[in-house]
Amino acid sequence: MAQESTTVVLGGGGLAGIGWTVGALTALEEAGVLRLSAAAHVVGTSAGSAVGAMVLQTGSAAAVYHRMVRKSLRNEELTPAVALAELMPEMLAVYGSEESVAEKAERFARLSRERSGVDPALRRAAVAGRLAGDVWPDGRLSVTAVRVDGERTVFTRESGVGLVDAVTASCAVPGIWPTVRIDGVEYLDGGTFSLTNADLAADADRVLVLRPMAELAGEAPEEQRAVLERAVVVEPSERALAGFGSDPFDPDVRGVAAVLGYEDGLGAIERVREALAGAAAPGASGAVLAEG
Repeated sequence: MAQESTTVVLGGGGLAGIGWTVGALTALEEAGVLRLSAAAHVVGTSAGSAVGAMVLQTGSAAAVYHRMVRKSLRNEELTPAVALAELMPEMLAVYGSEESVAEKAERFARLSRERSGVDPALRRAAVAGRLAGDVWPDGRLSVTAVRVDGERTVFTRESGVGLVDAVTASCAVPGIWPTVRIDGVEYLDGGTFSLTNADLAADADRVLVLRPMAELAGEAPEEQRAVLERAVVVEPSERALAGFGSDPFDPDVRGVAAVLGYEDGLGAIERVREALAGAAAPGASGAVLAEG
């Protein structure tokens, strides 16, 4: 099957990104186009790491989706102590600077220490509430995070790190959530390196990217672009982006975003089906933006 030689890249985007990605995966799953558990490799960054873990643990995007669209079945999430709109100028200043990777990571870490105001234990518990335990799922799942010295880390089931800690680190958005300490090392959100980390799919024959948010630094780094240009990239429609509202970390946005993601997934079915039927030539697939 084409799915068995496909790498699926799940990008970052806050709680809105979690909902949207789950919805899009559900539409593709129900259409028989893609079941995440059948993919050769799943790369998850920030929100995408949570989605990859949740869907692979349950074996079904639809099962996660049906919980997400019913408020009574959703896990409890924390509300950030500081609004994203307040932090965005500082975050964009770091993303857009000419500083080294290490210097940027240190600034992001300082932003988290000074602004997040969230108890790390409570944050970890909230992420744990999304997952069905601390055991890594079957299948090849890579979870990205960034050390505070700027080095990207890719956690897998062979890393000796629990799934909850890995996903919490990957989702440690600077200024919104605290850094995450694992074995004495502090980690930041994997999205501080790249919101997709698509270069980890460089060796794949087929690549499907679900990208709920564009790179905050503008154009993706060259090594990311090389993969994105030959991948099928599914992104939110204008309708979905409007539906996310102004705060992607609002816990209530998950249900709305999931429905919008499902709609966008329906709009992408034929393009994704065609692309996954055979290895796409570089640049052949392009981005899939659902209408609406």
